[in-house]
Amino acid sequence: MLFLANRANLDKRTLLTRIHNQLQTQVPKEDNPVEQVWYHTSTGNKVGVRATIMPAQFLQTSYPVSEAELQVSFDFPANYDYDFHKLQWVEPEREFMLGWHQDATHMDLGECHLQIDYRGETAQQVAATFHDEHPLNVFDQRIDDLVTILPAISWDSGQPSIPEDTIQ
Repeated sequence: MLFLANRANLDKRTLLTRIHNQLQTQVPKEDNPVEQVWYHTSTGNKVGVRATIMPAQFLQTSYPVSEAELQVSFDFPANYDYDFHKLQWVEPEREFMLGWHQDATHMDLGECHLQIDYRGETAQQVAATFHDEHPLNVFDQRIDDLVTILPAISWDSGQPSIPEDTIQ
């Protein structure tokens, strides 16, 4: 699609449709980690894409929970020189969330940070790699990063954390 070839012509609706379709095409396939895909909406507008993920299939190894949710959102604020994104792995069963946030929050950590929330509290926030590239490339890279980071989570004294040398 021409709109995706030039980032300047990319809009949020087109991008979210493309991510939704990319995940949706995996749903009916055997041994695929994507179980269900839907749009997250606000006042009838697409604001993100969500998918139910089977962690053991996604990581191709055993994992302590049987189901997680992938939450993806992008924004293109006019008053910033870069795109915003959130890509989060959420495990409701453990009240656990791991996600990259490239936005204007926590600027002391830079333009992008990785955050872990556990039981409603922020357990870890660290600077992460800033991606200033096409949003679909960012999405693909962050999905690959999840495969590396999720197995590296340690649960010391019942609190999740990621060694800083693992953070992308």
